[in-house]
Amino acid sequence: MPEDIYDAIIIGAGGMGSATAYHLASSGAKTLVLEQFSRGHALGSSHGDSRIIRLAYEKTFYVELMKSAYAEWRKLEAASGKKLLYDTGGITIAPKEHDYIIGLRNSLEAAGVESEWWDRRQVSQRFPQFEIDDNVCVLWQADTGFLYASECVSTHLQLAESHGAEIRENTCVSNIDWQRSVAQVIANGESFKGINVIVTAGPWTASILSTLELPLTVTRQQVVYFRPTDVNLFQPGRFPVFIEISQGEFIYGIPIFKFGGVKAARHGLGETVSPDKCDRNPSADYIEHLHAYLKARIPDAAGELLHAQVCLYTETPDGDFIIDTHPDCPQLIIAAGFSGHGFKFCSLVGRILAELTSSGKTNFDVRPFSVARFAP
Repeated sequence: MPEDIYDAIIIGAGGMGSATAYHLASSGAKTLVLEQFSRGHALGSSHGDSRIIRLAYEKTFYVELMKSAYAEWRKLEAASGKKLLYDTGGITIAPKEHDYIIGLRNSLEAAGVESEWWDRRQVSQRFPQFEIDDNVCVLWQADTGFLYASECVSTHLQLAESHGAEIRENTCVSNIDWQRSVAQVIANGESFKGINVIVTAGPWTASILSTLELPLTVTRQQVVYFRPTDVNLFQPGRFPVFIEISQGEFIYGIPIFKFGGVKAARHGLGETVSPDKCDRNPSADYIEHLHAYLKARIPDAAGELLHAQVCLYTETPDGDFIIDTHPDCPQLIIAAGFSGHGFKFCSLVGRILAELTSSGKTNFDVRPFSVARFAP
């Protein structure tokens, strides 16, 4: 192969792109990663200290994929010698007989994953930080935890480089000319040739692939960290990951980790934005909303504000991912629309994309993520 042709060019070095680079490079593929910002930047969807990892999903195909994703994360820990996945267990709180929590339980049972219904007494015994009343039900799942998000991305990239991958930062892609025998990617006025091109550009995917008119919506999201009254009560091992359906919205939280406070956020409900013109200043009303929620549900977590941050979701109409080839070019592979719940799958999606790149197929069921489902 000529020196100037890559086996694969990956556009975007966030969670999915970094994992794909690692899997491709470790398999011996000549791999180039083009990142428009510096690695680890805070302008997209993969930055920050933590992301929830869980098996609990309403859709059984996600549960099955997560079984493999957990295994891939453990392999990454073994390969890097780093701890990236922290087991805490997790509780989901919802009004009694709520369709969502019943769906979680049924899906877990169908996939052979253990979970438990807890009553108020059981929650109080295990996690007295919570103020639970008799009007809600609680589902416990022991495998839930969180990933050290920014370190996961960094580790994938470092290992990819150790296997020969080339990573170019501050290199913005302006065009993909895939209507050639060998695709050309234009970035910063320079042309790069690749037998395969993988687009993992997060919020910028729709603009890079504008002619495909993917139904992707970018929304502005926020996360907030509060200092608890007693930090010892909120360490991993003493406090779980939690998700609650509260008054029609999803609120989630993660134990104290790198930022020194309990992390809390509302899943979704963000306004539509342009990734290049997004207000990066957290909203005072948003922060107060979460503080009031914690004060009622987890009073000792509702201390002073430590930190707040804006991030982006790239959402599909049905909330499911896009993992597919371009309908007119099987050598152009797309991974997008992870809709605020995709990071936990990065380790596995990287493997899937590497398999699609090297052999044109994967043994994992990616049919739910087809582009064709959005065809008119």
